[in-house]
Parts: sequence; structure tokens; C-alpha cells
Amino acid sequence: MGMGLNDDEAMLVETVHQFVDKEVRPKVRDVEHANEYPEAWIEQMKRIGIYGLAIPEEYGGTPVSMPCYVLVTQELARGWMSLAGAMGGHTVVAKLLTLFGTDEQKRRYLSSLAAGEVRATMALTEPGGGSDLQNMSTTALQD
Repeated sequence: MGMGLNDDEAMLVETVHQFVDKEVRPKVRDVEHANEYPEAWIEQMKRIGIYGLAIPEEYGGTPVSMPCYVLVTQELARGWMSLAGAMGGHTVVAKLLTLFGTDEQKRRYLSSLAAGEVRATMALTEPGGGSDLQNMSTTALQD
């Protein structure tokens, strides 16, 4: 596989690859056209440990290297981009909470996020602004 993955990371990427090939790809068209929420796939992603990949071990996560994270994301996107999105937004929030959250916030949320019991995302749309993050600007005004 290359990319400097350790044995555990290589096994994780292979597990996600098999999940995508056996569970996602054969059914993705039906799920997409039925406009169904992929609860079974999300549950499987929880069991694999995908929601804890950016969360420290002390909070129940299993942090991986950036190359591993990229390959897991790539595998999920290969099956259905929406699954990579479900992981991506969650990971951004978990990473920000890990880096900038208070100790109380970390204790309160990170274990549940790592287990996938609580899933996070982010909203970045403003009225009249669309969702082009690169072209948004913010101004803080003191009251």
C-alpha cells in the first residue's frame, strides 16, 4: 500500500475498502435514488471506528496519520461521496474541539464523537452568501 502506513493503518484502509466493495457499491444507486438515509452504513462506519480517527486515545479515539486519513476518505468517496462527507465534517469539528475546546467541552463531547454516538458537522451558509467558504468574509463589530 505504501505511503508509510503502519500495520494497523493498512488494515483499517483495507477494512474500509472491503466495506465499500461489499456493502456500499452494490447498493449505492438504490439508496441514492430512494433518497434514503444510509443508517446501516453509518452504523458500520461506527463499528469500524471511522468517527474516532482524529480524536485522541484518552477520549476513546484511534488517531491515525494523515496519509491513512486520506486513504480512508478516498475509499469512502469511491463508494459514495456522501459517506466521505459524513466523515469529513465530523472530523473537522472533532479536530477543532480537540485543539481549541475547553477541558470541559473535551470531556463532554469527544468520547461520544469518537464512538459516533454523536455526529458533528458544520454549517457555513449565510443568507445571501451561499456556501462558498473561500469567498466569505466576516466582520466583528463591538456592541
